[in-house]
Amino acid sequence: MNQPFVLRFDINATLDPDAVEFGRELTSWLSTHVPDTVGLDDEAGRFELRRSWQRTLFDAGWAGVSWPEEYGGRGAGPLQQFIYYEAMALARAPEPVNQPGIILFGPALMVYGPDRLKQEHLRRMLSAEDIWCQGFSEPDAGSDLASIRTKATLTDDHYLIEGRKIWTSFAPYANKCALLCRTDPTQAGHRGLSMLVLDLQQPGVEIGAIRQITGDEKDFGQLFLDGARVPRSQVAGEVGHGWAFAMKMLEFERSDLGLHNHARLETRVAVIRQLVSSLEARGATDTTELHALRTRLADVWTRCGLLRQFNLATAQRLAEGEPPSVSASMLRLYWSELAQLIGELEIDTAGADGDVGSENIFEYLHSRHTTIASGTREIQRNIVAQRILGLPREERR
Repeated sequence: MNQPFVLRFDINATLDPDAVEFGRELTSWLSTHVPDTVGLDDEAGRFELRRSWQRTLFDAGWAGVSWPEEYGGRGAGPLQQFIYYEAMALARAPEPVNQPGIILFGPALMVYGPDRLKQEHLRRMLSAEDIWCQGFSEPDAGSDLASIRTKATLTDDHYLIEGRKIWTSFAPYANKCALLCRTDPTQAGHRGLSMLVLDLQQPGVEIGAIRQITGDEKDFGQLFLDGARVPRSQVAGEVGHGWAFAMKMLEFERSDLGLHNHARLETRVAVIRQLVSSLEARGATDTTELHALRTRLADVWTRCGLLRQFNLATAQRLAEGEPPSVSASMLRLYWSELAQLIGELEIDTAGADGDVGSENIFEYLHSRHTTIASGTREIQRNIVAQRILGLPREERR
């Protein structure tokens, strides 16, 4: 534990005593349980550490804090969840490994899924007994998700799956997949789609890794599906309603990732600020370069503060009973571009100090994906323009 939990002035006036106590309890627990990640550079080791960490969180009731208690969560409200993310970031705690399940599929299953699937999958998802991936994008259907071609043909009591998925997060590690596919080939676009639970450990499933610019090979994968079988009982929601299920998953992802990441971005900016101050004290760079770094530092620090205020206001609205809205796309767009600005500043500041480390390079390269994942920045801008600002669609000729 690197820092004590301190309520900031703008939260202190708004949180009820239960939320304050929640934060203190969590921080006390984190102070003795956060694993050491220093020197852990290999991809497989990071994965296993995150899986072990998620099991530790689950056993103590700190995994999926907003989930209902019956599925292993804590039933925490939005303000408590806000505190949870900040405390985890301040403690430099690893992220749980099963993010696609905890943030996306699990919450959507609670909304649309039948009780039997909730009972079958949710606790195992939260405990990391099962590792989940998200089978959405295809080679010819990335941002245009409605054009997917992977098909599921009903045969007796099973669907036979044919197709290919790409950019499938954690596929090389996963044993379960939330698979969006076409169950009615007579329907086009978002109609005729269904969400299925695919067991990846069976004949007819081949998983290929995708090497990223960071050097990691297993964060993303691709699925080759040739006769894989999904029982009819594993339809998540209703047949033909897969689009609504998928959009609910993306809504949860876009809103949660912004809420999730603002505190971790702040901790990175704090490290940059320390390095800039050190450069100034040592006279390690010329005045012009130092001024440019300080100007950029002030910009990202301010943006982090604005993001945090937006998240706090969102948490307060949710706590008052307002449903999640399409503002999640605005949030996603804002933090993804901020993450790239921070990654660029990290590497430039380290370069001014003459010590660009592997972690700086990794964070810089890793940030390039943020404006693509869960919908490109162009997709997010279209959603904001049309569904928040009410701007008209461009007429095609």
